[in-house]
Amino acid sequence: MISKGCKVSIITVVYNGAATIEQTILSVLNQTYRNIEYIVIDGESTDGTQRVIEKYKQRITYYVSEKDDGLYDAMNKGIRRATGEIIGILNSDDWYENNAVEKAVQYFAGHDAGILYGRLMLVYPDGSQRLEHLLPLETLWYQISVSHPTVFVKKCIYEKYGGFRTEYKIAADYELLLRLYCEHIDFGFIDSVLTYFRVGGISAQKGEQSYQESMEVSQKYIEKYSDRKEELRNKLVNVRKADWFYLKIKTDKTLLPQLIYTYFQEEVAEIMIFGTGDWGTNCYELLKEEKVKIKLFIDNDMSKRGHFFHNIKIVTPQELPGEKIFVLIAIKDRQEEIKEQLKELGKSSIRCAGLNDLMNAYYQKIKSMKGNR
Repeated sequence: MISKGCKVSIITVVYNGAATIEQTILSVLNQTYRNIEYIVIDGESTDGTQRVIEKYKQRITYYVSEKDDGLYDAMNKGIRRATGEIIGILNSDDWYENNAVEKAVQYFAGHDAGILYGRLMLVYPDGSQRLEHLLPLETLWYQISVSHPTVFVKKCIYEKYGGFRTEYKIAADYELLLRLYCEHIDFGFIDSVLTYFRVGGISAQKGEQSYQESMEVSQKYIEKYSDRKEELRNKLVNVRKADWFYLKIKTDKTLLPQLIYTYFQEEVAEIMIFGTGDWGTNCYELLKEEKVKIKLFIDNDMSKRGHFFHNIKIVTPQELPGEKIFVLIAIKDRQEEIKEQLKELGKSSIRCAGLNDLMNAYYQKIKSMKGNR
């Protein structure tokens, strides 16, 4: 068990993060928990990051600015330097809730878990925020169901099982978590926000590489450690097939409107989007660029009724108009359930397509193109 007054090491690695690192630093220095060792590893930034760090140097336990071999090499440097019983890693464009460390220590003091994670709040470029959708821990085999920015790990776990594998440039955090999960380390969970995460980091910018690396990690551990190989292989294929499709429609800006036209077999100049999460935003941005008018957003959450999302009104399904409308179900799960819900409203004028419908149309199109070669 960890004592309630134990030392906690927080590590921030940064390269050219002048625009955001001050908020990161202050979120650590202003924690309600005081016994914190703060370690900052800079990769010889050239944008003024070092000037920001220097402002707080007297309150930072250890700070170095030197060349490294990338993000995970810098994190490993910090782990080797850490002397706390618990280690948290906070990236230079994220920040902690002000009592995040206190909550982590309280949890470890009362539980035997080796790893702890919590909820992540997504922060978008326009300043809006959304609580990240929580995935079951057991799906970690084939998807990233633990948000690394919220993770705290006992130092003894790093000492026994090692740190980040630097051959992975983007998915080493996922590899570490899955490796420890396969070693049957207990994962603890706090159902409250620990960390705020700015959307648009390195894994988002290098989507295809992130996809390939995380796929490789999943396959490696399913084959090596699982006695449910066939079941997990099938789930991995389905999840990654969807991930690849979502990556494609994000990188090819014209693909989503093309697939909507193919699915509905007619031009769609005005559409409603069901879903006010990540994919509601993604579809809004893509269709806006193609000048498809988003008439309304739809959400089953009554607390959102009458509010606005991207300056467009949110309605419940029961409030949908009676005339002919097109609905895009912009969420990753429960798409068939929502289609049934819309059908039960008794409005035959509603024509709806889920992202899975468009994905199947996309892969069917690819398959037919290959068959015609």
